[in-house]
Amino acid sequence: MNQHPHKYEASKILLDVSRAVNSSLDLETVSELVLKESRKALGADHASLFLMDESVERLALAGADGFSTDEIDNIKLIGSWEVIGSELVKGKRPLVVNDIHKDAIFKNKKLPLSREKLPVQSFMAAPLEKDGKVAGVLIVSNKKRPDNVFTKEDEDLLLALSNHIGIAVLNAKLYRDLRSLFISTVTALTRAIDAKDAYTSGHSERVMKYAVAIGREMGLGEAMLENIRLASLLHDVGKIGIKESILMKPAKLLGYERRQVKQHPGIGARIIESIDNSQKVFKGVLEHHERWDGKGYPGRLKAEDISLEGRVIAVADAFDALTTNRPYKKGLPRKKAFDVIKEGSSTQFDPQVVNAFISSFLKDPELWNSKS
Repeated sequence: MNQHPHKYEASKILLDVSRAVNSSLDLETVSELVLKESRKALGADHASLFLMDESVERLALAGADGFSTDEIDNIKLIGSWEVIGSELVKGKRPLVVNDIHKDAIFKNKKLPLSREKLPVQSFMAAPLEKDGKVAGVLIVSNKKRPDNVFTKEDEDLLLALSNHIGIAVLNAKLYRDLRSLFISTVTALTRAIDAKDAYTSGHSERVMKYAVAIGREMGLGEAMLENIRLASLLHDVGKIGIKESILMKPAKLLGYERRQVKQHPGIGARIIESIDNSQKVFKGVLEHHERWDGKGYPGRLKAEDISLEGRVIAVADAFDALTTNRPYKKGLPRKKAFDVIKEGSSTQFDPQVVNAFISSFLKDPELWNSKS
């Protein structure tokens, strides 16, 4: 690529980069694209992205490209290089340093970078701003030949890139933080529900662990795995509407009590239904007690009329139920429960899901330990 792009070329670079980084809300994916495209656009050996860790008010490494594996740990030390952030805040422009050991700003500073054996001679750093504050820093280092010097044109392009990609990066970070908060909230809720039944404490988190393992063995994409993760965590949320005297009864349930318990998928689905964009999670919660042969509940759905989320959670839920001790029934050994799930293939369970369960269990039996 031309080392000094004309305005048309620069506009095309910005358009291509914007399209790429705005195609995802996954922070890791966005970071990888930002680093790859920035390094390519500016003809640099390396690129690194730092985002502000609000808990300690320091820049922390979010991704790096072009460095060897051994150098990545050393790069993290730049996170404590507050002088970069302060200079960017003061100048509101990219910071251009073509010889770190001779530059007036840095030569008298005891910098982690200069003490470590990192292949960085020159760099440009641009701020990613949010609400007038530096929320991140994009750094490209070591301009490639022929001149090995970052120019005014490079500086302008980096500033434009940082403006274009900053929103995408920070939105992805916000999405990750909100998702983490949501998962934490859901986990706290399910623990509270599981606590209503002392004998199944931790059940929802184990079912999530098993269901995600099955999904990975099936080669499902991250979006589907996320649906399964949330639906399995929430699959028993409807038990909040069932009397504790029934849930904690230290004996087999009577007919009317079983009918009460069988209402929990519907109750849970109505709770989940109020959440925006919850259709996939909704189905997993509603259908995890349906059977492949159509004899399940609440809808007596059959085979592939049952959502994939529901079919996966059904196996994970059954395995945990089989291996959990109850006052009136001791839990089965894992190998025996494994055999029961196998025997239920094509009757109670989707045979494809059972095959993935078998494969996962044999590959990593310790994962399928209710005590792990």
